[in-house]
Amino acid sequence: MGERNYHNITEEEIDMLREAGNIASGNAMTSLGTLLGCTLDMSVVKVRIENIQELTDVLGDAEDFIAGMLINVYGDLNAMLLLALKAESALKAVNLILGKNLNHVEEFDEIDLSVLCETGNILAGSYLSSLNTFTGLELDVSIPQISIDMAGAILSYPAIEFARNDNTMLFIETVFEDTNKVLNGTYILIIDNQSYNKVIDSLGKWL
Repeated sequence: MGERNYHNITEEEIDMLREAGNIASGNAMTSLGTLLGCTLDMSVVKVRIENIQELTDVLGDAEDFIAGMLINVYGDLNAMLLLALKAESALKAVNLILGKNLNHVEEFDEIDLSVLCETGNILAGSYLSSLNTFTGLELDVSIPQISIDMAGAILSYPAIEFARNDNTMLFIETVFEDTNKVLNGTYILIIDNQSYNKVIDSLGKWL
């Protein structure tokens, strides 16, 4: 089959990506909930194609402070995983996991940041393991890069990476929060056009 372009994505392909995202995100949220000792609810997974110039709108206000964990995906896909937590959610997550009582993210030390990185690792592992199970794609990940900054600054890196080939990106996006509405964040898989083709071809065998 010839290469598709996700600018011409069909409703059937959107449904396939959404279903894959639902399964992968569900497993990732279960792992995160176990780590934090709470139940997490996730929104309906969105499949979006965005211009790079509009990238900062994905997480809301570009000037909002967030904790962003960016993980490069290698192997059969050229992709990125982004776990974005509101600053207050990152603070609460660290306090829950380590039993601390910190008041500001500015108080984070290396251990606190390592805990957030490990959180990103756990999510990435669960998410990509699910994708591997029903696509057969071989996937590996980098060590998470963590930054606590304005959303616009954190998202500038994936924009630069993907701008090499196109002015747009395809997102598979999940928003989640715990049942007490204390923790909330966004989990996004960003893929390029070649990876989109591989995912659709692989999913077509199973979904």
